[in-house]
Amino acid sequence: MAGSAEKRKKILTEELKRIVSTAAEMGAEKIILFGSLARGDVGRESDIDLLIVKKTNKRFLDRLDEFYSRIQPRVAVDVLVYTPEELESLAETRRFVKEILAEGVVVYEKAR
Repeated sequence: MAGSAEKRKKILTEELKRIVSTAAEMGAEKIILFGSLARGDVGRESDIDLLIVKKTNKRFLDRLDEFYSRIQPRVAVDVLVYTPEELESLAETRRFVKEILAEGVVVYEKAR
């Protein structure tokens, strides 16, 4: 069992690198990994959970469509894409977002 979890972690880590690279090319300002992979608690069914911060005027669902179509994930991936302003507002009002910001791991941040 431990072997399959380690194998899954390796697969997820490799896919994470590819996704982060593509998202950065798409203009992501910050990418935060959260969930089991961020905690190091990977099981056979684990996926990649990402919060991506990007300046955009697109609607929320259009942002998701854009990222999924460009990223074309090879494993299960859950992505949230917020503008910096939305993230700031949600961080004040949504516990889920507060937890991501507190416990997530920044895997990419655009140089200023």
